[in-house]
Amino acid sequence: MSLAYVSTYLPQHCGIATYTNYLIRGIEKVAPNLRITIIAEREASGQKKSNLEVIPCWDRNEDYTEVIFTQVKNFDTVHIQHEYSIYKFDNRLLKLLERLKGQAKLVITIHCVRPAQFSERGAVDEKFAKKIAHSADVVIVHLESQKAILERLGISSEKINIIPHGTELSNEDKMKARKRLGLPQDGKVILSFGFVKPHKCLHVMLEALKEIVDNNINAYLFVAGSLAPNAGQGEKNYLEFAKRKIEEFNLQSRVIFPDKFFPNEDVPYILGASDLVLFPYYEEDRSASGSFHLSIGAKKPIIASRIPKFEELKNISDELLILPYNSSGIAKIALRLFQDQEFEDYVLKRIEKYRNKTSWVSVAKMHLELYEK
Repeated sequence: MSLAYVSTYLPQHCGIATYTNYLIRGIEKVAPNLRITIIAEREASGQKKSNLEVIPCWDRNEDYTEVIFTQVKNFDTVHIQHEYSIYKFDNRLLKLLERLKGQAKLVITIHCVRPAQFSERGAVDEKFAKKIAHSADVVIVHLESQKAILERLGISSEKINIIPHGTELSNEDKMKARKRLGLPQDGKVILSFGFVKPHKCLHVMLEALKEIVDNNINAYLFVAGSLAPNAGQGEKNYLEFAKRKIEEFNLQSRVIFPDKFFPNEDVPYILGASDLVLFPYYEEDRSASGSFHLSIGAKKPIIASRIPKFEELKNISDELLILPYNSSGIAKIALRLFQDQEFEDYVLKRIEKYRNKTSWVSVAKMHLELYEK
């Protein structure tokens, strides 16, 4: 099999680039003799080693159709990693798929499916997802909710394959990680990580922290992130609102907020230092969460909103899902995890099982089986 991926790739700062890198590393472990070529956007770094070649050659702001076609036309399997912000909504990707039809097995992973009722573009997102899914031979999604929308749009269920987002396994020592990051050696460290944005509901985490501390738990909220470089005024205003909440709740000594960007190499230590990770998000996109999988990969209990993005958490324990904005619900689950050893052990055993099931090696095997089939 000759296999080409069309994707963004490292060191480009892009979630899809990171995802593709993890997937290929998993495939290299399962099938070390398989030759893989990545037809990447120009921000990637070119490389060529024994069984992996990265060819940076296209740009999302140009007509990339001919450039990509020329590079992949001689491969028998072409796998495109799709995300709306990369390929936009014009006909360039559709033209590429049409030209490749019949020349290669076309696989496309649709990372996000956005229902019309929740898109600022109305039905545009749905219609585009339908067109690219129809043009591919095989479609991969990560969630049941994504598959359901594509089926409603008329895509055959036989064409749609649910393969979970992969999980990077990490096992950093808690005390060593805390020392490295300058975090308290005692107490419970509750983590929020990533860019600070209104839909991630930092204020809800603060409300939950106050209730936890009021129950005589020695706990801290570690906000490992900052505003995104392109943050708008609304996001800046939200951060100031959250800082006022910290003072209002008298949590200055309980909130650790370096207000800086942490590079990827720090993430295993950030997770290793923590006792609990919070995702009280409020959003309507149907897409899996890479941060969720990093957290379970570090064997950390998670509390998340009962929204499509975190529907996988039911595979560990449905009791860890809370309604949006339910700060008291977060506090009650956290208190039980901190005080009920039997419940915590149950959750940790389930996490261990699910992180192994969704490890990048396991996910790589699922991809290879699909390619062969």
